[in-house]
Amino acid sequence: MAGAQQPRILIFPGGSAGAAQALAAARGHAAALARDIEAGLDLLATQPFDVAVLGAEGPLGEALALCRRLRAAPGGDRVAVVAVTGSSDAATALLEAGATVVAAASEPSISLQLDAAVWWARRSPARVADRAPAERALLERAARSFRDATTEVIGLFVWDAAGGILDANDAFLGMIGYAREDVEAGRLNWVAITPPELRAADQRALSEVLKHGICPPFEKEFLARDGRRLPVLIAPALVEGARDRGVCFIVDMTARRAAEDALRTSEERMRLVVRATSDAFWDWDLSSGRVTGSERMRSFYGTGGADIEEDAVWWFERVHPDDRDRVMNGLRRAMEGGESTFELWYRCLLADGSYADVHDRGIVMRDACGKAYRMLGAVSDVTERRQMETRLLLADRMASLGTLAAGVAHEINNPLAYMVANVDFARKELRAKGAAARIDALLSALDEAAEGGSRVRHIVGGLKTFSRADDGELGPVEVDRVIQLVLRMAQQQIRSKARLVLELGTVPPVHANEAQLGQVILNLLVNAAQALPDGKELENEIRITTAPAPPDRVRIEVRDTGPGIAPELQSRIFDPFFTTKPIGEGTGLGLAICHGIVTSFRGEIGVESEVGEGACFRVLLPAFRAGSGEERGGAPGKAGGHERGGAPGEADDEVPEEAAQ
Repeated sequence: MAGAQQPRILIFPGGSAGAAQALAAARGHAAALARDIEAGLDLLATQPFDVAVLGAEGPLGEALALCRRLRAAPGGDRVAVVAVTGSSDAATALLEAGATVVAAASEPSISLQLDAAVWWARRSPARVADRAPAERALLERAARSFRDATTEVIGLFVWDAAGGILDANDAFLGMIGYAREDVEAGRLNWVAITPPELRAADQRALSEVLKHGICPPFEKEFLARDGRRLPVLIAPALVEGARDRGVCFIVDMTARRAAEDALRTSEERMRLVVRATSDAFWDWDLSSGRVTGSERMRSFYGTGGADIEEDAVWWFERVHPDDRDRVMNGLRRAMEGGESTFELWYRCLLADGSYADVHDRGIVMRDACGKAYRMLGAVSDVTERRQMETRLLLADRMASLGTLAAGVAHEINNPLAYMVANVDFARKELRAKGAAARIDALLSALDEAAEGGSRVRHIVGGLKTFSRADDGELGPVEVDRVIQLVLRMAQQQIRSKARLVLELGTVPPVHANEAQLGQVILNLLVNAAQALPDGKELENEIRITTAPAPPDRVRIEVRDTGPGIAPELQSRIFDPFFTTKPIGEGTGLGLAICHGIVTSFRGEIGVESEVGEGACFRVLLPAFRAGSGEERGGAPGKAGGHERGGAPGEADDEVPEEAAQ
């Protein structure tokens, strides 16, 4: 054995030779890289080496033959052999062929096994003669039993049954903070550095080792010199041929314990968040069909403290019958598609027997082939939010009508004035002349009064359409009809600000809600009128255009000749509470609500504008498809129905003549 202070490493050529050379150099070892196998055997025969590193990544037969040849060559019996292999199945055969330790083809494993081999080779010469064969056999057995448990073995110590630590490598001494002098002086005892409450477990492990020669790796703690408790994974084994002496492989578990503590803290924090939120969390294992849920999930669906049933049928049964097919189709698309997230809106049966509007959103976990194997999500009760949104929509609609109140009053007062005048004429004519009154004059006056009443009825019908609290039901809506209703409300304000130009093309009904679509158009018209300067009603223009838009959509445009919108403001124009109007003249909710309504119809709304050139708001809505049954927004599960606006029995009428001029 070499007497030099610096360990000498002979590295045979192979796939891991470069890594082994770098690791040896990093540890301050003297490393020699053989040109080929024959040159390596010559170096082994002529120079003193402590460790030989053998690349065994190739065919197993060749690796075993080289290992046996190395052991039989001159100088081969003096070195510790590290066999580096890419196959865990080859470890046993390599150990039997003469390898001291076997390393995986990775730097961490080579590093650890290189340290173990150096420790074995550089033991005290006085102990080699009587202990080397038994300890080598021990290392082989321990390595075989331990290699599947971990590749991070860095601590080694030789022990006796009385508790003494007879020898140890520097890695283990560094872990516990002791020096080699403590070992050589006999001051280090594995029982003494074990916490008292763990010594009984150590004794049970010792009994098993003394009986069977080895025991499975287990976790314990050592008391370091500075008082720290060092968590370790330990694998003890008995020296072959000895009754009370063995070797322990040690893994420092400090980093792992810290990671476990952090994970527990994170999990506890997540549990607190889950308890603090009103959302109900669920986890669906698609392979087994088992669904588990948070405490909120169980109380939400009325399962009490019991676990949620495994086959998830209970959940589908709680989905509202009108929503069930749509929800199941949505889940099927989420599982079979390539997206990782999904969201659903539906009604579900609660523990008290009532139905709630819920928003269910989650993620889909997929295997390497893209197949979904697990879904996780959270269910939010949005019933109150839906109700609040409905109230907000109605409040905004009423605010818009309030803005037009003077114009609506004027539109009602005009026909009302000649209604009253004509009725008064008829009454006076009948009182004065009786049966001699002129029938043709009376009929003419009453006809004009009836016409005025009809106009008032149309205006009031429009007010009822836009002021009622609708239920968000979607269905086929005639765009022209909605525009006509809106113009009855807004024509007075528009007429005082600009010329109105209508370009209404032939378009199919859209899938929408009549009152909500009217609210959108009304808001756009009011905004356009408010953007125009006063006193230039002959120069200002508001243009309403409708036309088909591919694919299967309808385009509605409201264009004005106002000052336009600055580019830096256009990206914020639909944000809630954002407004360019002076304080007190706008809430900033009108366009945000328009955006929400159009989006709920599965449509789009956007703006095009240049400063000084006016603005054009464009709405794209899906055309209604009869029999589709597909909900495109509004209240969950309500699709395909349609409720016409206006007063009962009211017939559609043409655009008011004044507004079209």
